[in-house]
Amino acid sequence: MTIIELTALTQSSQKTTEEKLHILKRVRWELMEELHGRQQLVDQVDYLIFQLQADKKTKNLQGGR
Repeated sequence: MTIIELTALTQSSQKTTEEKLHILKRVRWELMEELHGRQQLVDQVDYLIFQLQADKKTKNLQGGR
């Protein structure tokens, strides 16, 4: 859902406050799950960068390319 849709939902009279809260909490949970998954991917990429930089330093110390 977009923020425009969520704002419209909160202003709608078709749903109760409890229903609105339930929907918003579900959307928030889904966003946090997505964020968590993306953070894990960022952490994995950071580790690969770290490994490559460490390998490069080791090769430079050994006189390699």
